[in-house]
Amino acid sequence: MNKRDRLIGVLLILSVLFFQYLWLLLSVLLLVVLGILIFDTRYDRYALVMVVLVLLLYLSAKFMFYETYLVPTKSMLPVLNSNVTVRGEKWRYGGIYLSAVEEWPLVTMFTHSSKYRTGKFAAKDRIKMIGFWKPKKNDILAYYAPVDSSRIHIERCIGLPGDVVSVEEGRAVINGKEREEDKMLSLRYMAYFSDYMRFREACKELSLLMNSDDYSVSEDAVYMSLDKTMLDRLRQGGMVDSLVFRQRGEARRKVFLADSCGWSFRHWGPYKLPYKGMRIELTPENRMLYGSLLRGPERVADPDKLTSYVFQKDYYFMLGDNRGNSLDSRFLGPIPSCCIEARILHVD
Repeated sequence: MNKRDRLIGVLLILSVLFFQYLWLLLSVLLLVVLGILIFDTRYDRYALVMVVLVLLLYLSAKFMFYETYLVPTKSMLPVLNSNVTVRGEKWRYGGIYLSAVEEWPLVTMFTHSSKYRTGKFAAKDRIKMIGFWKPKKNDILAYYAPVDSSRIHIERCIGLPGDVVSVEEGRAVINGKEREEDKMLSLRYMAYFSDYMRFREACKELSLLMNSDDYSVSEDAVYMSLDKTMLDRLRQGGMVDSLVFRQRGEARRKVFLADSCGWSFRHWGPYKLPYKGMRIELTPENRMLYGSLLRGPERVADPDKLTSYVFQKDYYFMLGDNRGNSLDSRFLGPIPSCCIEARILHVD
C-alpha cells in the first residue's frame, strides 16, 4: 500500500467521523470499491479492509455518537410535538449506553428492539460515557430521571449547577431574574369573572382577545392564552376576580418537595442546584432540600450519620416549554449529569 492509498483511506475515515448523513458517502464508497474489485484485482484485500472499516465507523457514528428519539409527550410544544422523531447528539455530553448485550446499538439494528429508542430499560443497565462539554442553558436534552427511570424525557435545560431556580406560575426565575425567553411565552390561564360582558368589552379595549383561538368560555370563566405583558395588563385592569395558571395532563403529579417545603405546581422554589464540589452543612433545612439527592444519585448509604457533605455530581433543572402540561424538574427534581443522554439537534 503506497502513500496515496494510505491518504485515501485516512480521508475516508475522517469523512465518516465528520459527516452526519453517511449513507450517501457509504453508497459512493461501495460503488468505487466494486469498480476496483472488477477492474483491478491487486486492490482486493485493501478494498475489503476499507469497506469493513468504513462500515464499522459508519455504524459507530450513527449509533454511538448519534441517536434518534421519539418525543413521548407534548411537554415541548410548540417546538416539538409528541410522537415526532428527533435526532440526538450523544458524544458531546457523554452518552448513556446499555450494558445488556441484547440491547447494544449494533444488535438492536438487526433485532428491531424498541426499548432503546423509548428508554424503557432499568437504570442498572445504563453505562455513562465521558463527555467533552457540559450542558448549556436552553439546550433541549434527552435524559432520564432517577425517580422515573422507565423512560426518556425530553425537555429544555434552564438551570445550571450553582443556579438558584424558582418557577412562578410557569415562568422561570434564575438567580432572582425572570428568564427573558419566558416573558414572551404564552401560557394558559383560567380567568374568573362575575360580569362576562364587561370582561369581554374590556378585553377588546385592551386587545387581549384577538381571535377565537385565544380563548374558550364557560359560565363564569374564560380559558385563555396570555404572555407576560397580557397577563399584567389584565390583572391591572381589575376586570377579573382571579387568574389561575392551568395544570393539565402530565403536570397532574406530585411536586418535588411539596410535602416538606410546601411548594406547588404554580409556585416552586427557590432551590439552589448542587454542583460537583459544593459543600453543605446538613442542617434540618438542607436535609429537607437535598436529602433525596443524597439517598438517590449521590448514593450515600446513611446520610443521617453525616454532619456535612460534598456533592459528587452536577445537577441541572429541566423545564418543558409547554409549562402547563410537562413532567419536568418541578416534579422529578434536579437531574444529575450522569442521567443526561443527548442534546437534541433537530426534527427529522
